[in-house]
Amino acid sequence: MVTADESHDGAALPYRCPANLGEPPQFPVLRQGPGIDRLPTSTGDSAWLVTSHDGVRTMCGDPRVGKSHADPPRAPRLWDAALMEPQSGHADEFAVHSRWRHTLSRHFSSRRVAQLRPHMEEVLGRIVTDRLAEGPPMDVRTGLAQPFAATVVCDLLGLPHALRPALVAWSDTARAHGMAREAAARRGALRRRIDRVLDDVRAEARGSAADDTLVRDLALARPGAHRLAREEWADAVLDVFLAGYDTISTRIVHGTAYLLDHPEQLRALTGDPALIPGAVEEIFRLAVPGGSWIPRYARSDIPLPHATVAAGDLIVLSFQSANRDERVFPEAERFDIRRHPNPHIAFGHGTFYCLGAALARLELSLYLAALARFPGLGTASPGQEHVLAEATVTGGLEHLLTTWDTDGSV
Repeated sequence: MVTADESHDGAALPYRCPANLGEPPQFPVLRQGPGIDRLPTSTGDSAWLVTSHDGVRTMCGDPRVGKSHADPPRAPRLWDAALMEPQSGHADEFAVHSRWRHTLSRHFSSRRVAQLRPHMEEVLGRIVTDRLAEGPPMDVRTGLAQPFAATVVCDLLGLPHALRPALVAWSDTARAHGMAREAAARRGALRRRIDRVLDDVRAEARGSAADDTLVRDLALARPGAHRLAREEWADAVLDVFLAGYDTISTRIVHGTAYLLDHPEQLRALTGDPALIPGAVEEIFRLAVPGGSWIPRYARSDIPLPHATVAAGDLIVLSFQSANRDERVFPEAERFDIRRHPNPHIAFGHGTFYCLGAALARLELSLYLAALARFPGLGTASPGQEHVLAEATVTGGLEHLLTTWDTDGSV
């Protein structure tokens, strides 16, 4: 087992991802060992890094592992960023989480997501039409991925589009290294603005039955034992935006980069919509911007065969590594939209399984279908390495410039 005093090749967590969209070189080495190793972090603390598919899946479902810490100010950290801060409320963490899911789950059910499909197709159709009218080159990140993801989540929440710039700016700050204080200030300002939106909805108490948004649901719901309290509403809205915006927009960009790097698979995909579901799963398996470092904390001691994870220790789950585990995925480094089976755990497992998994799958599916409107889609900078967004803890690409055959665009 590697210890914090024997840092693997001298690098601290989180490891840097290579520009070729591969995984950090440390991961294959670590997976050959026990799959959980104690290593130093960028903050000078230490963490138990879990790299194997079985290890990550097991930790996700272990009730001794949570998001909170008994003493948040003194908790070990992976990175100095607001998104990586431990939760408070250690004693009742799982009860609060249960109420949170009970309140929000209806808005992310398969039925609700299916109802959103026509509107999402319309939103994406308008964005694509605008980009086609402007012509190449197009930055997939700012031209397609970000406006699509931000609009979808704002509409799901029922927030005014005027709030979108401030929400995006806060999301970017929350993911930035060394910006935790500014992120907290922006979150506070947004909470006050969202509280006013909730108050307005409650006061007006109008809207058609079709106006089935989270904001309206929160504002007009009767209090109950399984509902979020009034003071939690704005935080719930912000947490949904934080999870639903950058997560899908960065994967759209990364997934497009994989397809551009494998033009034969891109041609097959745009020519055969039946390949879209498999492409969606393969993109979620491999397109893990920044490595998807998930911080968790041990709620009690967890004995291992050769050591013990002590209560309060930081546990870092690497979904990127787990989804490239050669024992589960043959030729794990190979991007293959026809891969089957594909038991990736991109959305987690157990208690904290991603509530928005169905929505994310639909967003990516619609986006991949829309690529057929860009005939001959290709990179505008052949041979150039991808530029990584290294200032944010969720990674991604700084830009992805593309071009296409303008004679045949529709």
